[in-house]
Amino acid sequence: MNTYKRLGLTLFLTAAMAIGSTASALAAPEDYGPAFDSNLNSGQSASQVTQQSQGPGVAEEQPAPEQDTQVPDLEAQTPEQEASLTEEKEESVLDDIPVNSPLAVPHRTPRLQTTILLTDVHQWSQAFVNDQQITVDGRPFYSISTFIEQIHGDFLYRAYTTSNGWTRWSMNGQQTDIPADFASIEAIQCRFSGPVNNQYDIYYCTTLSNGQTTGWVKNGETAGTMNQGLYMTGYRMAFFPKGTDPGLNSKNSLVSAHADGVQYVDGALRYIHGDGSNFTGWGWVGNDRYYFVDSWPVTGWQYIDGYKYYFAEDGHMLSDVEPVIGAGGPFEIRINKEMNCLTIFAKDGDNGFIIPVKSFLTSTGDDTPLGTFRTPEKYRWRLMIHDLYTQYATRLGSGLPILMHSIIYDAANPYTVWASTYNNLGIARSAGCIRLTTADSKWIYDHCALGTSVTVYNSPVPGPFERPTIAAEIPFEQTWDPTDPSVTPEGIAAETARILGNS
Repeated sequence: MNTYKRLGLTLFLTAAMAIGSTASALAAPEDYGPAFDSNLNSGQSASQVTQQSQGPGVAEEQPAPEQDTQVPDLEAQTPEQEASLTEEKEESVLDDIPVNSPLAVPHRTPRLQTTILLTDVHQWSQAFVNDQQITVDGRPFYSISTFIEQIHGDFLYRAYTTSNGWTRWSMNGQQTDIPADFASIEAIQCRFSGPVNNQYDIYYCTTLSNGQTTGWVKNGETAGTMNQGLYMTGYRMAFFPKGTDPGLNSKNSLVSAHADGVQYVDGALRYIHGDGSNFTGWGWVGNDRYYFVDSWPVTGWQYIDGYKYYFAEDGHMLSDVEPVIGAGGPFEIRINKEMNCLTIFAKDGDNGFIIPVKSFLTSTGDDTPLGTFRTPEKYRWRLMIHDLYTQYATRLGSGLPILMHSIIYDAANPYTVWASTYNNLGIARSAGCIRLTTADSKWIYDHCALGTSVTVYNSPVPGPFERPTIAAEIPFEQTWDPTDPSVTPEGIAAETARILGNS
C-alpha cells in the first residue's frame, strides 16, 4: 500500500477522536450501585477468593485450522477509503515526520479545546484553546467539556459542587455530569493518561466569584473553592514537558477549610475532604487509584460499586489481578463499544462474574453488534477482507462475520503490521470487528475457552477500570507490534536494518 496514503489515514483516524467523542458527551451516566458495601466486605482473604474465582481449567487449545478460503471476515478501512483521503491531510502528516528518520516518532504537542455550559442561559460557550482564559464575562457554569487532539492519550477531568460532590471523571470531549440543581462548579481536577502523560504535566488555576485567582496545581490536584459560598467564573490550563519547572505560583490553590484530596497526615496516607471531614470514595495519586473509607485507604479484596476489586498493601488498586487469581478461568468478556474498552471478568462464587481482572483498549465499528454472544471458533492467523491478516482471532458469535483479533497485518507474518492500527486503537473505527493489540488478542485466544460469554454494550463509563491506552506511539514505518510476544530481538534488528536501508 502507498506509504503516503497510509500517512493520510493516520491523520484522519487521529482527527476522528474528537468526532467519536461527541456521542459520549451527550450520554447520561449509569448507576453502578452502592459506593461501598459493608455487608459484603467481611475481610475475606485473597486465598479464599482465588479458590472461588478459579473454576475448571481452560480447555486445551485447539490446533490451528487450515487457512479458511471461504468469504473473508470484515475488517479495517478499505484501500478505496484510504485513497479518498485528501492530499492536504497527507502533507500535514509528512510535515511532522523527519524525512531522514523513518523509525523516529514525530514530536507532538497536545491541543486542548474546552467549552463551558453557562448557568444563566443553559448554553455552551465558544471554544477556548490550550492556555486561553476560559471564561465568558465572569459568568458561572455547571458543566465542562474538553477535547484533546494531535497527540495519543487521554485527557480526564471532573468538577465539584457543594451540593453534589465530585462528578465522575469525564474524558476526551465528554461533558461532566449535569447536576440536577444546576449548581455552578466550584472546583476542578484535570489529568493526562497514556503517552501524553509520559511527555507533559497539565497545570491549571481558577478564578472565583469574589474576583480571586487561585494558585496553580497540576496532574489531578484540586483547584478552586469548596463549601465557601463561592463558585468558579473561569479557569486556565497550561501544559509543560515533564521535568520542567514552569515557575507558576502555587499558593492558595484551593479556597476551603482544609486541603482537599489524597495527602499524608502524620506519615499515613489519607483522603481529607476540603471541608475537613473524613472522605469515603475514590481518590487518585497520578494514575494510581485508591478507595478510602472514613479517609483511610482500603486494602485486600473489597466490594465496591457492584464489583469486587483488589487493593495492594499500600492501598492502590490493581488494574490487573491475574497475578493474584491466576489465569485458569472461567472468564466473561464485556466490551463497551462506545468507549472502545474491553474488560475481562472472573467469577466470585455465587456472586457471579463480578471480579474485573484486566481491561484492554479496542477499536470497534458501527457494525459491531450489541448483545450477548458465545465464542464458537478461534484462528491463529485469519484472512480478512481485502487480503489483510490478523493474529489470534476469536469469533464473537456463531454465524457472525465479527471477530476479536489483533491489529492489522499485510501478511501472515508478525513483521508486516500496520503501525497506524496500533497507534490509533481507541480512535479508529473498524468495519465491525473488535481490534486489540496482539498481546491482548493472544490473551483472549489463550485463556478464554470456546463458549465464553461476550457482552457488547454502550456506556459513557469505560467499565470498572479506567480505559487503558497504548503504552507509547510507535514509528509509522515500524512493522511489528511492540506487544507481540512472537517477535524477537533478532527479528527486530533485521527489520530495522531493512527499513533504514530502504529509506
